[in-house]
Amino acid sequence: MARRHERQVALEYRYGKRGVLRPGDRFRATGGPVYVTDDSRKLPMAERGVFIFHRYCVCGAARWIEAFRANGGGFVLLWVGPAVRSRTIENLRRRPYRITGKVGEGRQASLSRKKHQRVNRTRRGP
Repeated sequence: MARRHERQVALEYRYGKRGVLRPGDRFRATGGPVYVTDDSRKLPMAERGVFIFHRYCVCGAARWIEAFRANGGGFVLLWVGPAVRSRTIENLRRRPYRITGKVGEGRQASLSRKKHQRVNRTRRGP
């Protein structure tokens, strides 16, 4: 009997025009699932902190990132598919995480830009 949806695994995840996560990259994410109480309050159920990218998985409409906590806390699944209600927990809303960027690359990029600016200054005419 054929499977309804087969899981596809990728070792890269594009999170913006230029941003790509590869295995071992450290990143931060915002958003994530919320629990809606009977009096309509939204309680965040999201993981927090820095994560280390492992792989990206797709199974039908479901999409998630498999990662590890950077502080050694364990394995984490970060939902990045469309927002849906949980089938098992009535008031849980599975909202997607948004990747805000890689951690630790800002300083390297700014040093690279400064080096480029110095080279351009010295090349200018008399």
